[in-house]
Amino acid sequence: MRFRLRRRGVDHGFVSTVPRETAWERSEPVPLHGIVPRVNIAPVARLLDRLRAGDDLAPLLPRKIKVEGTSQNVADPLEMQKVHVAGPAGKRSASCRAGGLYIKVNWLSTVPGDGSMRLRFGYGAEILDDWKDDPRAARASERLFDAVFPVSRAVTRNRRLSREIRRRIGGTPRFVQRILYSNSPGGGALFHHDFVPGQSGVVYAQLAGTTGWLSLPQRVLKRHAGRDPEKAERLINHTGAFTRRLAADGWFFVLEPGDAILLPSFSWSRVAWHSVFTLKKAPNIALSFGIAK
Repeated sequence: MRFRLRRRGVDHGFVSTVPRETAWERSEPVPLHGIVPRVNIAPVARLLDRLRAGDDLAPLLPRKIKVEGTSQNVADPLEMQKVHVAGPAGKRSASCRAGGLYIKVNWLSTVPGDGSMRLRFGYGAEILDDWKDDPRAARASERLFDAVFPVSRAVTRNRRLSREIRRRIGGTPRFVQRILYSNSPGGGALFHHDFVPGQSGVVYAQLAGTTGWLSLPQRVLKRHAGRDPEKAERLINHTGAFTRRLAADGWFFVLEPGDAILLPSFSWSRVAWHSVFTLKKAPNIALSFGIAK
């Protein structure tokens, strides 16, 4: 099957999936088809529609969540709002250094008409490895995500998925730094990686809609793109010929509802880079969690 890839005003042309065997230990993406149970995403879709229409998140949260206030970083054109939430047991979270628990809502691009967005749950100062420094606060953030989005159980209580991850990381997985994504038609993520010290990788679970992924280890991406960072950025994100070449080499993967993909990240150089496209004419919904032991 052929797919037309368009993102942020750039037409990357038509691509097809080409079978390729991948391996976690080689820092390559591992697609897992049909591993996530179908869940009722209607409440999530309604909440996202309200946010895209300009509504505030705080009144849309479950009543048991105690909102302490909202803010917005006006210097960041992508940030829509940040909701600050009481910590464990409904108390102001003294353990959450530099600011307490939060839910951050932001657009994924400034391209007109691109409604792609994410909700990121965290605490403290928005530092990538914050989750390691205050385990109590990190756990509270994870419970907050579960309270707002019970669909998270499709990942966190998924025995099949846990077994797949456990045999790769050598221990029981913990799902940290939880994010809900919703990419709109014509939207999606530019090439990036998710290496965070202390994490083994990321699991991305498709709940609704269809996404196309270009994902490959950094060593292969460098071989294709060269060493000039500025030239490489233009090439990998804005050149259809480059996209089609990667797809022809077997680095293009399609995720339907119920699919997941594991993205290993062992170090800054041994990590799976990835780039995401929306393949259908409606926004999609997905979960993205860091994997730790």
